[in-house]
Amino acid sequence: MALWNRSIFFAALALPLAAQQPCERLTSLSLPGVTITLAQTVAAGSFTPPAARAAINVPAFCRVAGTITPEVHFELWMPAAWNKKLLTAGNGGLAGTINYTAMLEPLRRGYASSSTDTGHVADNDAHWAQGHMERVIDFAHRSVHVTTQADKAIIQAFYGAAPEHSYFSGCSQGGLEALTEAQRYPRDYDGIIAGDPANYWTHLYAGGHLWIAQATLVDPASYIPTTKLQMIGDAVYAACDAIDGIKDGILNDPRRCHFDPSILLCKNGDAANCLTQPQVEAVKKIYQGARTSDGEQIFPGIMPGGEAGQGGWSTWITGTDPGRGSHFTLGFPALKNIVYENPDWDFRTFRFDRIQGFDSDVDFLDQKMGPIINNVNPDLRAFQANGGKLIQYHGWADPDISPINSINYYQSVVQFMNRDGHGLSETKNFYRLFMVPGMFHCNGGPGPNTFDALSALEQWQEKGSAPDHMVATHVTNGTVDRTRPLCPYPQEAQWMGSGSTDQADNFACALPKAP
Repeated sequence: MALWNRSIFFAALALPLAAQQPCERLTSLSLPGVTITLAQTVAAGSFTPPAARAAINVPAFCRVAGTITPEVHFELWMPAAWNKKLLTAGNGGLAGTINYTAMLEPLRRGYASSSTDTGHVADNDAHWAQGHMERVIDFAHRSVHVTTQADKAIIQAFYGAAPEHSYFSGCSQGGLEALTEAQRYPRDYDGIIAGDPANYWTHLYAGGHLWIAQATLVDPASYIPTTKLQMIGDAVYAACDAIDGIKDGILNDPRRCHFDPSILLCKNGDAANCLTQPQVEAVKKIYQGARTSDGEQIFPGIMPGGEAGQGGWSTWITGTDPGRGSHFTLGFPALKNIVYENPDWDFRTFRFDRIQGFDSDVDFLDQKMGPIINNVNPDLRAFQANGGKLIQYHGWADPDISPINSINYYQSVVQFMNRDGHGLSETKNFYRLFMVPGMFHCNGGPGPNTFDALSALEQWQEKGSAPDHMVATHVTNGTVDRTRPLCPYPQEAQWMGSGSTDQADNFACALPKAP
């Protein structure tokens, strides 16, 4: 792989510095390991991306599609009016498709916009992984890297110039890809946005997906029907909403919320307005997070605040029926076909505890998949030395990947950088984490959840203006009804005591007040 990387790099350097050439001529471009299957000029106006339901308005661009040995498919869209920058869009879930939707907005902003399917075609149960370790490696980390190299070579050939800045942006699996690039391939990008990252993949799939599956499905009586989620959510906010000083339907930091679901215990048999004892225990386990019997934390729990609403627990945990939440429809196939390579594997057999000195199944996951797909290395010095800037964000109400995972990784970097007692200030010079109160997984939720991290990254990388806040908005029926600043961790947005709590101007970023 290293030889292939060097060959495509030097091939890019050897390309002539010429004026912009016709798009269609790129089909004859020769790059090691790269086959360009499409090079087509798309006129400004309506364009229908593959699998799209409707045509979308776009500026004129050169559409390039290709394959990188062995099976990595990618597309690169190069606008006629180029801003001299590249932005690669990350994937979600188990990937398997090019993220055309995420390529559109960067294209409109003048970026050469790119995405990859990560080396396999999506299916419903990860059959693509069985017997194909090279696909797993491409999915885990190689595909984005080789796509980036191909993108830069094609851009050089088309425009006659290399990108002045190269950015990556992704959430969830794309957040994993983002941190993978910062840790494993620190020279690919000089700006990275990592949202709600699945970077501790083995512990997420065991301690996130599987832990919740066993808590709610092993005993059928433990399953929490969707009809009870609003009740749980209402009880959480009744107990904790005012802790941050304002009652606004948002938990500023749900770590301060010590909600006990036992208060909802049914007194006279199961009913719609209460939880049975098995359901109470299931909710406790969801908040607690995966632990061994001796208390070792495997993965942090889901924070209170994301129980009710579209995109909350109904999407990820309860589903329409038992076992239909996205935790399970995503987690089970990955473990069956990527990890155990056995479509008949039964999630009920998974062991979190070490028994009589023997490894747990978590240990097995770590040994088999950890070196390939986990990205928890706190040493970002190579990325920092390359002038890289990293913005990470995570929804506090994320019901899929615990937001504590992002805090744990950020703090590990701060600790690593703490060589002279200034770990936080040193880290903030190139890496900032923004926690988003009331946001679900990557978007949605009761809190302001739409914000322009790309503009913040541009200002930081290109102008030297580090983001001391980002303004987020909440929209209802097409109308902005709330704005709120997002603050670099460990700061949080605090109401200044006057003015509407729906206006960002009435908040300031500050360290949390002592309880």
